[in-house]
Amino acid sequence: MAYTYIADCHSHSDCSFDGSESMASMCARAEALGLSYYAITDHCECDQYDGSPQFGGRKYYDVVRRAYRELEENQARFPKLRLLKGIELGQPLQNLPAALDALDGRRYDFVIGSLHNIASMPDFYHLGNEAFDADTLDRIFHAYFKEIYDMLEWGVFDSLAHITYPLRYLCKPGERPSFSKYQAELDDIFRKLIVDGKALEFNTSRLLKTDAPVLPDREIFARYRELGGTRVTLGADAHCTENVAKGIPEALDLLRALGYTEYTVFIDRKPIQIPILWQ
Repeated sequence: MAYTYIADCHSHSDCSFDGSESMASMCARAEALGLSYYAITDHCECDQYDGSPQFGGRKYYDVVRRAYRELEENQARFPKLRLLKGIELGQPLQNLPAALDALDGRRYDFVIGSLHNIASMPDFYHLGNEAFDADTLDRIFHAYFKEIYDMLEWGVFDSLAHITYPLRYLCKPGERPSFSKYQAELDDIFRKLIVDGKALEFNTSRLLKTDAPVLPDREIFARYRELGGTRVTLGADAHCTENVAKGIPEALDLLRALGYTEYTVFIDRKPIQIPILWQ
């Protein structure tokens, strides 16, 4: 990796329903890669906190406690690795008591806020095969941006994850995904992030995929910077050791090209700006 400081601050172990490898294995991979910072941010889907029929009744109440215990164990096991204790709060406003309970009594370094599904609908992942008409898609996207803005007004997280998440699944085959139609709503979100000192995540999980839509990362981060945004967290969203830090150097290439000179990590919930330095 050609950059002096590489961080991957979005990652999942087998504490997450879709993670395939142990936290120790994920940490060993991060250490072998020489990452400057590594955050494991296992899922807490707040709308499924008390049990998920989709995943065999798994309770995120239990997942949160197991993941935090393993984070503490692996910090001790890998003293040379700057392992940050993280969590990904999905849909926090759809069960606010769950979101607050997940954070209560645990000293996280980094809390991600994400929205995988709007209220009363399945995860966008499961909507890809639906033949939505233009008006229905429009209502879905407006609802998505509204709930994100409401999440920002709540504000009990540090970085907004993968804002382009619905575009992975709802764009039509052969279509270049874009949020240009919703630029005013995006701008409101970006301005809110900036005013409140939150970060915007550059999620690299699709960056190197040749069989996935090319997401509008350049457009998103160009506009965010134009409005004054400087806090960007980096996350490969890895669910296996093979994908730890995958795409992070390419994301740094793009950020440099757009004029960014730093990116952000959170330690003890406080933002630290890391210089983008080429070796």
